[in-house]
Amino acid sequence: MKSRVIACWIAIFCLGCLSACGSLPDFGDKEPSYKLPVSSNANLVQFTAPLIVNHPAQTGVAPLTNGLDAFIARLAIITAASTSVDLQYYIYRPDETGKLLVWHLLDAAERGVRVRILLDDLTTKELDHGLMLLSMHPNIHIRLFNPSSSRVYRGLEFITGFSRMNHRMHNKSLTVDNSATIVGGRNIGNEYFSNNEDVDFGDFDLLAIGEAVDEVSNQFDLYWNAKVTVPIETLSDKSFTEEELNDADESYRAERLAFESSEYLGRLELSLFLEELREQKLKWYWGNAEVVYDPPQKAQKKDEQLWLLSDLSKFLESAEEEVMIVSPYFVPTAQGTQDLVAASQGGLTITVVTNSLAATDVLAVHAGYQGYRKALLDGGVKIFEVRVDPEHKPSGWMGSSRTSLHAKTFILDRKSTFVGSFNFDPRSAWINTEMGMIFHQTEFANGVVTGIEAGLKESAFRLDIEEGELVWFDDLKGVKLHSEPGAGFWRKFMADFISLFPFESQL
Repeated sequence: MKSRVIACWIAIFCLGCLSACGSLPDFGDKEPSYKLPVSSNANLVQFTAPLIVNHPAQTGVAPLTNGLDAFIARLAIITAASTSVDLQYYIYRPDETGKLLVWHLLDAAERGVRVRILLDDLTTKELDHGLMLLSMHPNIHIRLFNPSSSRVYRGLEFITGFSRMNHRMHNKSLTVDNSATIVGGRNIGNEYFSNNEDVDFGDFDLLAIGEAVDEVSNQFDLYWNAKVTVPIETLSDKSFTEEELNDADESYRAERLAFESSEYLGRLELSLFLEELREQKLKWYWGNAEVVYDPPQKAQKKDEQLWLLSDLSKFLESAEEEVMIVSPYFVPTAQGTQDLVAASQGGLTITVVTNSLAATDVLAVHAGYQGYRKALLDGGVKIFEVRVDPEHKPSGWMGSSRTSLHAKTFILDRKSTFVGSFNFDPRSAWINTEMGMIFHQTEFANGVVTGIEAGLKESAFRLDIEEGELVWFDDLKGVKLHSEPGAGFWRKFMADFISLFPFESQL
């Protein structure tokens, strides 16, 4: 993604020469707020109560592998909101899906619902005006994570204050009435919800009800009230004239009216997921779940036992037979490679699914990954790389023929599944904050693995080593390739060139 590319290139040129102060500027105090109690008559409580009553202390999840379903699920729970909506994302694009979601948030606020929006500040430059307008609504509250104190010269501040600005909130959650939540790998933007002809990320979220929802709310409260998050109104003294407000209102109404004839809206209305949700025929998987997340003060490099990395390490170490790692950005590092090989040689079946050079949207990440492939394969680790091939139809897991994998999930022994924002790379491990859910349920985990395996033959290359060199097998066509499939000369050259720079810790 563009934000990740920015961070990587700044790291190349600046990491070794910056000594700027890494402390957060003093933005003053802010009023704390927390999750709200919900009436037993609330829509979502009425919807979920009959389901939860038969599964005490358990969590019910519905997988969201399809972009349309993932967006419908978000709109549906916001539409049902009676008391509160808490939205937390790394990227929020002001495109068609971003606007449609905002309109539903506005509708909820008009009904008296408290709306809290928490965004990472790295990519909000073009959002400031709209966020300030939104925050004028008495029921909408907006805070930014680790914001730039300068709303004009952000790029300069990112460079001069790199040691602070490099730490981003990669968490992704949407929780309504403390009764239903969506966690996973998707940000907010057309490319995450099957509404972009050029880009369509294959991703994975969970719609969850029951026991785990409260802990997602606790996670949100922790971040919302953390020192590193700042109310949008504190960062800008922008005031709007009556004319500007009228223009904004007219633009808003015109855009909503125009959207009524949108082709995308038509596809949403035909969603089978929406029909199943309306008729309460949606299949729920019930089991025990753990919500795991980094503390918001992770940048201070303290209490590492509380980091998500610690939870995931214990989770992965508990595997007895099989581990499947799905990560669009896979940079195992020397130590990680050694650990994976040791586990494989110790009897575990380890499968890695990541992006090919042609499919990746961040060349720097592939540059950091490509040098570990031979060692992993020699050590018995299986590697599949998602391909870009217009001859094959899209897979929900693998994205479309035009784009790449974006899902982040680890499955152990076909019994337990982690779904979240965490990539298998140093940036997720040590720099950004991350979150996710570990769900223990055999039918669900087995279904996830089966779905991935079904997509691999059509949408991925199987890697191997022959005579000391990498080869890529297209098992669908029965073809063997000897060079990075689908990648042109310059893409290969740039990946090799970038790999020469010592900035793996930033990937």
